[in-house]
Amino acid sequence: MKPLIYGYMCAPDDVPDDELDRVVSEMRRFAVAEGYCYATTFFEYQNGSRAAFDELITELQRAEARHVVVPSSGHLSSHRILRGHLLKRLADDASARVFTPDGS
Repeated sequence: MKPLIYGYMCAPDDVPDDELDRVVSEMRRFAVAEGYCYATTFFEYQNGSRAAFDELITELQRAEARHVVVPSSGHLSSHRILRGHLLKRLADDASARVFTPDGS
């Protein structure tokens, strides 16, 4: 069985649905190409909220999954220090690694 990977991204109201669909498809293609089973995408709809991020960590722990894909590191946070904190939380709380489709 392929290891699970979960998607996470910010989805502000001003981004058209077709753009969100395109980005999710890109994350799915990455998952398949890298040998993962893409489980689902967690969407953060409200700027500054971390509700979906918390749900992601809970699901990673429940499923004993260790992989997350984001469209870019900016989807975790545009602030370098906060982004580092969130990456550390994923590693510490769920032993998860984070990937981007472009490898950055």
